[in-house]
Amino acid sequence: MKLASTPRVLGMFAGLLAGTIAALCFRGPLTTSDNAKRTPMEPNVLSVDVDDNDLATRTQIPDPGSRNALKQLVEGAKKEKGWLTEFELMERSGKTIKSEDLRGEPYIACFFFSTCPGTCTRQSNKMQLLQNKFKGKPIKFVSISVDPEIDTPEVLRSYADKFQADQERWLFLTGPIETIIRVGTEKFFLPGIEKRGHPDRFCLVNATGDLVGSYIWLDQEEFEQLLAHTNELLERKN
Repeated sequence: MKLASTPRVLGMFAGLLAGTIAALCFRGPLTTSDNAKRTPMEPNVLSVDVDDNDLATRTQIPDPGSRNALKQLVEGAKKEKGWLTEFELMERSGKTIKSEDLRGEPYIACFFFSTCPGTCTRQSNKMQLLQNKFKGKPIKFVSISVDPEIDTPEVLRSYADKFQADQERWLFLTGPIETIIRVGTEKFFLPGIEKRGHPDRFCLVNATGDLVGSYIWLDQEEFEQLLAHTNELLERKN
C-alpha cells in the first residue's frame, strides 16, 4: 500500500498511534512544513500540553488502543478554532451521511480504496468479520474511500456486495479528497491519509461521536484489544 511521507504535523500522531504518549510532549504547534501556510482545506495543527511532573511515569504505562492519549487529543481538538470535528460524506446509496447521524451507538471506521493492490481486501475481510461477530449489536461500521475519483457510489455498492456488507450497519463513504484527508487527519488523528494512501488501522468511536481507540488490525494483540474495548462500549449501553 502506498503511504504518505510523514510531515511534521503528523509526526505527533504517528508517535501517538504507535502506543506512546511521548509524542505529546510539545509546547508549541507543529506545522506541515517550516514555511507553509495552512489553506482552509489543509489539516489543522494541534498542540497539546503535558505535565512534565508525571510525563516520565506516564510514558512507561501501556496505553492499549492509545485511549488515554487520544482522550487528550480529542478534548484539545474541541477547543481548537477551525479544527474539523464533524464531517459530511456521501454513502454508496447516494445518501448524504453526517457524523452526527452516526451518534447514538459506537462505530468502527477505517480508510481504504477499491483498487488497492495491498492490504485493503484483507482489511475489508476483517471488517466483515467484525460485522458478523457483532451481529445484532447496536454498532455500525464505516469504510471511507481515499480514491473518490474511482470509488463512486456505484463502485462502492459493487465493492460492498463482495463482503456482504449490511446496508444499514456497514457504510461506505466517499467525497472530495481534500475533505477526506481532513477527516482522516483531524477527526481520526491518522498519519498517512492521502489519495490512495492510508494506514492499516481501525478507529473506535463511542456513541457520542468521540474517537476512543486506534488499532493496527494486522497486529493480533491490537485486534483483540479492539474487540475487548468494543465490548466495553456495548456493555455501557445496556
